[in-house]
Amino acid sequence: MMRFLFASLSLALLLSPPTVMAQEVSADQCPALSAAVLEAPRRGRREPTPAELLALANEAARQRPETTSFTQARQIYTYAPGAIYELYTSPSFISAILLEPGETLGDVAAGDTSRWMVQETSAEAEIDGRTIVLVKPQTTGLRTNIVLVTDRRTYTIEAIAQAGSAYSAQIAWCYPAEEEARMASVDQLHFGYRVRTVRGGRPNWMPTRVFDDGRRTWIEMPEAVASSDLPPLFVITGEGAELVNYRVQGQRYMVDRIFDVAELRLGTRAPAIVRIEREGAPTQRRRARLGGRP
Repeated sequence: MMRFLFASLSLALLLSPPTVMAQEVSADQCPALSAAVLEAPRRGRREPTPAELLALANEAARQRPETTSFTQARQIYTYAPGAIYELYTSPSFISAILLEPGETLGDVAAGDTSRWMVQETSAEAEIDGRTIVLVKPQTTGLRTNIVLVTDRRTYTIEAIAQAGSAYSAQIAWCYPAEEEARMASVDQLHFGYRVRTVRGGRPNWMPTRVFDDGRRTWIEMPEAVASSDLPPLFVITGEGAELVNYRVQGQRYMVDRIFDVAELRLGTRAPAIVRIEREGAPTQRRRARLGGRP
């Protein structure tokens, strides 16, 4: 599905991102959110006009790039309802807006539809299961807003067109408030997982706990394990092993799906393998024993 607000543009113009595991800024590493505070006028000063109040409120709500909020060329914003997120663009480049994995875009609109291209990509072009929105200005010196309405939230983006090669390659968000709320719902968590070694000795990265909330799965690793020593994750099905993306939150893997059988593998010739099995999925386990091993 594609939507066009200004002329069709081939997806080939979008620079292909590096093929890497989705290891992003975790909830406890989100950049600080700028507080939107409007001060009352001091005694003796006139009340601001509605236009002045709107300008002050918008300025206070703007979130700008910070030096500590990048993962390579990806700008990570902390999501908050009502915030305005700046996107710096250039006529010579395409900027990409990445939604949360699994988030579905409903509507997209821009203030200036004649001089800006705003295009949602097709499902085949998703990155890490994310919907992508491409943005490109026709010329420099432009400024407009873009509103994205999804099945989870609403984003307000202020796109700024400037000359030169400095531009926002990608912007995305982390969602600490929602993550904390999900983690707080302990009664809804499912801890019925079996973790065992199926090849090699017990590794130092043996998971200490696995649980899910019905939509996502968390795999907890020992505290002493460095992130560089963590193994990739494979979901096992009747068709074999599928390498899946995940995000690292401290010592946890967060996987945007539920699985019946998965394996952590580290090594090349004789990899150490740890299998994770969800209770109540005997059919999947039988299939995994038949065809899921490397």
